Amino acid sequence: MLKKRLTSFFGKIRKLRRRYVILGVIALFAIGFFVSRANAKQTPLEFVQVERKDIRAEIAGSGTLTGKNSADLHFKSSGRLAYIQVKVGQQVNRGQLIAGLDTQELSINLREAENTLRDKRAIVDKIHDDLHDVTAESFTQRQTRTTAEVAQDNAYEGFLAAQRAFQDAVIVTPIGGVVTQAIALSGQTVTSSTLIAQVVDTSEVFFETDVDETDIGKVSVGLSADVMLDAYPDKVFTGSVDQILPQTKITSSGATVITVRIKLEIPAIVFINGLSGQAAIITAEAKNVLTVPIEAVREDDTVVVEKNKTLRSQKVTTGISSDTDIEIKEGLQENEKVLLNPPATNTFSQQRSGFGANFRFFGGARGR
Repeated sequence: MLKKRLTSFFGKIRKLRRRYVILGVIALFAIGFFVSRANAKQTPLEFVQVERKDIRAEIAGSGTLTGKNSADLHFKSSGRLAYIQVKVGQQVNRGQLIAGLDTQELSINLREAENTLRDKRAIVDKIHDDLHDVTAESFTQRQTRTTAEVAQDNAYEGFLAAQRAFQDAVIVTPIGGVVTQAIALSGQTVTSSTLIAQVVDTSEVFFETDVDETDIGKVSVGLSADVMLDAYPDKVFTGSVDQILPQTKITSSGATVITVRIKLEIPAIVFINGLSGQAAIITAEAKNVLTVPIEAVREDDTVVVEKNKTLRSQKVTTGISSDTDIEIKEGLQENEKVLLNPPATNTFSQQRSGFGANFRFFGGARGR
């Protein structure tokens, strides 16, 4: 008897537990529903006005300041640096002497090579003199003459090499400009890889920027550009595209880019080679046109227009776009209000009704 009572008691408890679980689930759904309604009320629709202003399309890129040309000057062989005749910041002319190696050993080598050449020439001259009256040169005579002539030729090549080494013991600059780098001390041993000096031709100033390969088709010689240097954040330097280098390169991130050279109007600053900055190449521009933020235009070229608390979808014809705005050629008038970040479809109006928006929606894109 007791067992039956206990079984009945625990069965009632299980039924009550299932009933409370069901009631709890219903309560959670109800709470979620009212929370979502409350959130909807707290997210009002945001509108922007159609404005009339200037707009331009740009391709941006980072880069560095440089001159018309530059020359990195090295010796062609190793040696002891005897003198350096320039310093950083100095103006130099084309053909000016920059630095020289100690030529004592090179001078000795040159004299030895010259003496060897004279000796080999004398041998060849004697052989030719001995064969002067010979009507038919024997095989042995021809071999002796050929060996002497080859030795003379080799001696001549050695002389030219020694002469070239002596001449290469000095560096002259192939361009005029400003010295941007220069070795500080003489007397040290240098090699062919040692940078002795760098000269940059500043008669024209350029900014070199890298453009992604997907945008290079929009760039052409003559396009206007604005450049801002990190060292002069309050100044904008104007220029134009002067050259598109016909060679791609890969960045550290794996992107394929092309270097574009922008010729700047001579800036009123102290030229510092390699200053970093950003360029904006202007690919298109329009003056005093109707614009809206890019976020207001949907993928199907429609916007949502608000008037007298009603919303309607409006087809528009767009033009050029900047990073933030887009030109509206047809479909809107100045000062009209459009919805910012409209949803992809018009079903939002039904979902928003009753959530504090107080808007009516008339669907369907219409022309004017």
